[in-house]
Amino acid sequence: MTLNANTLLDLSYWSGLNPHLNISEKLVFSKPLPMTQDCLEEISDTLHHDGYLHQPPLFIPQDIQALRRGIETLVAHDLPAAFIYVYDETWDLFQQLDGFLSHFLGNNFGLLPHFWAWHINKDQRGTTSGWPPHVDYPGECAFFDDYLVSLSLWIPLSDATAENGCMNILPLSRQKEYDQPIKEPTDILLQDVRCLPAQAGSLLGWRQDLWHWSGRSSKYAKEPRISLSLEFQNRAFEPLCPPLFDLTNPPAPQERLRLICGQFAKYDHMERVSPELEAIGKEIGITKA
Repeated sequence: MTLNANTLLDLSYWSGLNPHLNISEKLVFSKPLPMTQDCLEEISDTLHHDGYLHQPPLFIPQDIQALRRGIETLVAHDLPAAFIYVYDETWDLFQQLDGFLSHFLGNNFGLLPHFWAWHINKDQRGTTSGWPPHVDYPGECAFFDDYLVSLSLWIPLSDATAENGCMNILPLSRQKEYDQPIKEPTDILLQDVRCLPAQAGSLLGWRQDLWHWSGRSSKYAKEPRISLSLEFQNRAFEPLCPPLFDLTNPPAPQERLRLICGQFAKYDHMERVSPELEAIGKEIGITKA
């Protein structure tokens, strides 16, 4: 099928690619994941001290495997992994974290229009690599290190290892010891970096002013690194990037597709799609309100 705007906005095309996944106007969500008070307090302590969280697998393995299979199909058709966000199951996975997000960002938290998905293969030809060192938002993201403004969440759908490009973080506790604010990746002392391997279905997250990045895959990698990310903020503050969405009522399928296409221009400094898709993204993409 010829790749054009009409094709990308045709929901039957996406249903045909991944018939095991759903595309619905009104989603039926899974129950939120239970998190004990002890677990939330442990995460709170880690966020306060080092600015990130790193939890072991939380999700139902079949849910993770279904999304992994979906991304593998997209990549096999030379499509960006980010198109996985057209499917209900991607939004449902993050919605299962409603209680967790409410705990750290308030009951009325909002979903930022920033998201991506990765498929990093050991064969780099025609595939993506990890993103270089960066912060998700350069402004104030927490007050007194406790009152969070915004939070990025990252879920690996395959085991993320040092060999296939797992996440790396500059912990907040180390960053605070620097005499000057970090303006460039070269300001970071490599011995301060923390490598975060994670099993499929784990939950990683960080304050949006925390330096982080991932790597290229080694030829010794046993599998691709496949992962998802979404960003959230406390609605008590002005939107960092409008429009904010309600996670329990995510964008309708057509709007999801337009938002996905809008990400191409937003992240082209990190990862480029094909010129063909780039042109379509500029034509139909939603990048801001």
